[in-house]
Amino acid sequence: MIAYLRGRLIRNNIEYIVIQVGGIGYKVYIPSSLQQTLPQIDEEVELHTYHYVREDNISLYGFNNVETLELFEQLLDVSKIGPKVALSILSTMPAREFKFAIVNNQINTLKEIKGIGNKTAKRLILELQEKIDLDNILGNDSIDMVGGDSRMEDAVQALISLGYKQSDATKAVADVIREDKEIIVEDIIKNALLHLS
Repeated sequence: MIAYLRGRLIRNNIEYIVIQVGGIGYKVYIPSSLQQTLPQIDEEVELHTYHYVREDNISLYGFNNVETLELFEQLLDVSKIGPKVALSILSTMPAREFKFAIVNNQINTLKEIKGIGNKTAKRLILELQEKIDLDNILGNDSIDMVGGDSRMEDAVQALISLGYKQSDATKAVADVIREDKEIIVEDIIKNALLHLS
């Protein structure tokens, strides 16, 4: 499997680029959002790649960071999502924004992506919500939301100890803090329980 490429950019098309590595040109499909960050032709480029192999299709998909690559892999695990739709998702919105939409059940946000209708948006939420690393996604954002204190973390841990899933607890607590940024931990927990009931 080809997991990483570093070489000279020799072609740059709308949907793909060609990277020359050791005298061989690799055609790599990339999200359109990556186009803006590419170097000039004949300059060095490096990508984390996914080697997609099927009976009728062998392709390389490239990303500028591991987080986006891992999200692409997670998307391929969702039923009826192939590499073209997965690439369309990553071309439309940054990985972090997409993960927020999943965690917060934002069906309308997901429907803005080409090729994603109501059923597919619901399926994405259903199949990905538990797989998303909330510590990396909401953890950093929660620090901004609560002014650097540990209220969100304490409230989420309290809800988990009551038997709620981490994803449900985090979403409920984030919703409560968005409504009132000055709220104390005890009230966060009370209001989050109302959201969860």
